[in-house]
Amino acid sequence: MEKALYFMPDISGFTKFVNNTGIEHGIHIIAELLELLIDCTTLDLELVEIEGDALFMFTSKIPNYKQLLEQTTAMLENFHQHTKSYESKRICNCGSCRTTTNLELKFLVHYGELAFIKVKKNIKPYGRDVIKIHSLLKNKVPVNEYILFNPLCI
Repeated sequence: MEKALYFMPDISGFTKFVNNTGIEHGIHIIAELLELLIDCTTLDLELVEIEGDALFMFTSKIPNYKQLLEQTTAMLENFHQHTKSYESKRICNCGSCRTTTNLELKFLVHYGELAFIKVKKNIKPYGRDVIKIHSLLKNKVPVNEYILFNPLCI
C-alpha cells in the first residue's frame, strides 16, 4: 500500500477567538491566515479539507526531517508576521482585530498508509492513519505552539 505524510497546521486559540469576538472580522482574519498557510506550502502537500481552524493535508512524496522543519518554520514565520501586522495596521478596534495577535500555531505530523474513499465526486484519504492524525489533536502538550511528530514518522 502507498504511504503518505499527513500534515495538519492548526490555529491555537481559535475557540476563544470565535467565542469572544465579532464574527464579521473574525471570519475574514481566519480565512486570511488559512490562505496564507496554504500559499506558503513548500512541500508537495495536497489540501484535503479545511476543518474550521486547521488544514488537513497530505503528500505521497515523503519529505525528510529538514524539509519538514523548513515547511513548519515558513508557515510559522508568515503566520506571526501577519498576526503582528494587526498591532499597527488594523482598520478597527473590534475584538477580532485586537486579539489576532493572541492566535498561535501548532503542527501535527503523521506518517502512514494512504487509502482513499470516493463518495460521489469527492475523493479523500481514508483509514486508521487519517483517524490517527486527528486523534493527535487531543493531546496534553502544555503549550499552544509546537510540532507533534508521531514517533513512527521521524
